[in-house]
Amino acid sequence: MFEMTEIAAVAASVDEVWADLTDASRLAAWIWPARFETEAVVEPVELGRWEVRSSVADLAVLGRVTAIEPPHRLRLEWRWEGEQHATDAELTLESAADASTRLTVRHTGFLSDDERVSHVEGWTNCLQRLVDRHGGAPGATL
Repeated sequence: MFEMTEIAAVAASVDEVWADLTDASRLAAWIWPARFETEAVVEPVELGRWEVRSSVADLAVLGRVTAIEPPHRLRLEWRWEGEQHATDAELTLESAADASTRLTVRHTGFLSDDERVSHVEGWTNCLQRLVDRHGGAPGATL
């Protein structure tokens, strides 16, 4: 199995970034490009839904919360609509200097390196939009 880790420094508090991950309207505002007209459903409880959908782009993530420790850890079963294979995405938030937040995304369970590389690109783009929303600096891919 293949995995990836992406890190971003976001110029917002842990509570603000947590809200960006767990409030449906806030998540939809940044996770994908505005032209996608993204809709989200978030049930921030264990086994709750965490879904992001774009009818315009014909794209959807059908996630399920597998672990939640507000406001520091969100773990998701991640499955693209139309696919059977699910992966595991864990997002952790840590306070950093100047009241900023270090957001780490560890995504595991990819079946191929091509799938991993595709998700690195996707997470890099998503996290850049979150950084742009608040300010900060993109991190590194590991």
